[in-house]
Amino acid sequence: MFKGRIPEKLEEFIREEAKKRGYQLVDLSTRGGRTFFMEVVLDKEGGITLDECSEFNRHVASWIDEEGIFEYEYTLDVCSPGLDRELKSEGDYSWAVGKDIEVRTHEPVNEANLTVGKLLEVKGREGILMERPDGQTVFVEKKNIAKAKRWVSIK
Repeated sequence: MFKGRIPEKLEEFIREEAKKRGYQLVDLSTRGGRTFFMEVVLDKEGGITLDECSEFNRHVASWIDEEGIFEYEYTLDVCSPGLDRELKSEGDYSWAVGKDIEVRTHEPVNEANLTVGKLLEVKGREGILMERPDGQTVFVEKKNIAKAKRWVSIK
């Protein structure tokens, strides 16, 4: 049965191993059910490969078993953030500067709850500055952002 959050010792191991390999730990999450499910989302400059995710998964799973971290079944999934990476942290927003993003807002910005464009600047905790495809510059307050993610158009 699901036992809650990731043990501190395991979280620390994952963070250290990611750092050693030059990976960015984008997200670390769990969800419940009959088994403990943990998802580790990694990235690196130029993108992370499937082989790198698989090797990291094997390494962490081996360590979990050697250390006897869980007394119950668990599932470990190591993956990349994908092309349409969700932006959650300050680091995510900094990473996305110069890239196209999609922002859904709680309240309309310029009469719309969806803004797509290039992220020009992160203005601390205040908000972000974007340039829409029509060239218009738009400021979106952080507290108004419901969800932001990398926007990828296939041409």
